Amino acid sequence: MGKRFIIILLIFLTTLSLCSCNYQKKTTENTETKTAIYAVWLNYNELSINSESDKSEVAFRNKAEEIVRNCADNGINRIFVQVRPFSDAFYKSEIFPSTVYLSGRQGEYVGYDALAIMCETANRYNIAIDAWINPYRVSYDKDYSNLSADNPARIWIEQGRTDIVKVTDNGIFYNPSSFDAQKLVLDGVRELIENYHVSGIHIDDYFYPTNDEKFDSSEYTDYINKGGYLKLGDWRRENVNSLIEQIYNTVHSYNDELVFSVSPSGDIEKNYEKYYADVGLWISEKGYCDMMIPQLYYGFENENKPFIRTLDNWLSLKRDGEVKLAVGLAFYKYSSEDRYAGSGKDEWMNSRDIISRQIRHILTIDSIDGFSLYSYSYLFSKNNDENCKKELQNIKNMLE
Repeated sequence: MGKRFIIILLIFLTTLSLCSCNYQKKTTENTETKTAIYAVWLNYNELSINSESDKSEVAFRNKAEEIVRNCADNGINRIFVQVRPFSDAFYKSEIFPSTVYLSGRQGEYVGYDALAIMCETANRYNIAIDAWINPYRVSYDKDYSNLSADNPARIWIEQGRTDIVKVTDNGIFYNPSSFDAQKLVLDGVRELIENYHVSGIHIDDYFYPTNDEKFDSSEYTDYINKGGYLKLGDWRRENVNSLIEQIYNTVHSYNDELVFSVSPSGDIEKNYEKYYADVGLWISEKGYCDMMIPQLYYGFENENKPFIRTLDNWLSLKRDGEVKLAVGLAFYKYSSEDRYAGSGKDEWMNSRDIISRQIRHILTIDSIDGFSLYSYSYLFSKNNDENCKKELQNIKNMLE
């Protein structure tokens, strides 16, 4: 009788142990479930306080509080904050001048650190902040005298360094083929991730400023004379590839949990041919970006690029297992004519649920990691029409 009791007890303890192991395994698996990205872009105009009569730190803190609270209340968990749009800074920088969009004058410090305030505010609401930069754009105005005296671009222009900075009919840009320009961008990335509690670095779809052969003809000629063999387009793509790879390496040299994300045009071919952005390479090989967020700013009825088919084109690209894919969505198009959509040009005027239907479709695809909406003011402006307000409520209901 005693022997039989011992045997039963041993069986019971073994079973209990196995159950415990299984429970631990399931618990571990659950904690590793991916968190979807529900993001919004906050561009420099939306972050600006330049048009306000009160430009004080208190006023900006109130603005930051409203922005972050609106996002949190509607299920947004990540904000791409445009902190360096024109070789300037919405933060304390030793490299770039203070932005005109805070003080009203480039190079004039407004007296507070806008990015630090945004990070501090977002942290209280458990929302991630990514520092969104434009690596090449300096100004839409080709008159460089309007830049502050301490703007790196103006300094180089006055030194005659046309190999680093290009003044064109479309504005002023850093030259993507320039080592010095790339170093400037990378130094700026280091400054951001060393000094601010950001979740990552983000760039959008502005790559090569132009496809005009004259833009960097002297640099390309020099490349060929030194034994280079790539055609112009391939050489330009290599210049962009180099910067993308170096930003990725710089970000991860500090912290592997930081995210380097890229948001190219939704047109894969145009990226490659017009912007010299080899998005197929960046998404298929580790070492270029952590997340790709193509701007699929198309309706379902777009005659040229219907949303579903265009998304399928992105899903068909070979993708490295560690590169996430999210989808950029065009909230800004509501109630306006989609001029390049052909027969679908009126879709955004007639429908009030395009974005929510797109999100619903996205959420059914396991290989997509979320979405980002362009942009903040189109979601939360007090002047939004009823279509926008109802759609925002639709999205909120889905994310709850």
